[in-house]
Amino acid sequence: MSPHHLRTRTPADCETVVGWVPDVEALHLFTGPRMTWPLTSGQLSTMEGSGLSAWMLVADDTDAALGHFDLTLDGQSARIGRVLIDPARRGHGLAHVLIGLAMEKTRELGAMELRLNVMVGNEPAIRTYARAGFIEMEQSDRPDVHVMTRSM
Repeated sequence: MSPHHLRTRTPADCETVVGWVPDVEALHLFTGPRMTWPLTSGQLSTMEGSGLSAWMLVADDTDAALGHFDLTLDGQSARIGRVLIDPARRGHGLAHVLIGLAMEKTRELGAMELRLNVMVGNEPAIRTYARAGFIEMEQSDRPDVHVMTRSM
C-alpha cells in the first residue's frame, strides 16, 4: 500500500502550488497558455468550474503536499490537467504515484477514459504517462500539445 493519498485541494494549497512554479517556462509546462506570469493563487483557484475538481498528493504520515492535479469529469470521460510535483521532491517516483492515484479517482468517479494534454518537449511527463499506459492520439488541434488517452 502506498504511503500517500489524495485529498481535495484547499485555498492554502493554492499558495503552496504557486510556490512550486519558479518561472514563466515552468508555468507554461504546468498550464500551457491558460495562465499568465506571475502565477497567483487567485488564478489557480478561479479555474474551477463544472465537473472540475482539484487534488493534492500528500504523505500519509505528515499530510505534506507533494503534488497537484485537476480532474474534469464529462460523462464517462475525464481529463487530467495541471499535474505538478513539488520540485524539491522530484526524482523519487512521486509522479507515478500521483498518476496511479489519479487513475483510481477517475474510476471511482465512473469515467471509462482518462485524457490529457502534455506540452511538446515535456519529455519527463510524456514518459510518465506512457509508463502508466497512456497512448498518444493520432492528431492534436494544437501543434504545441500531445494529446494522450488511456482506457480505465
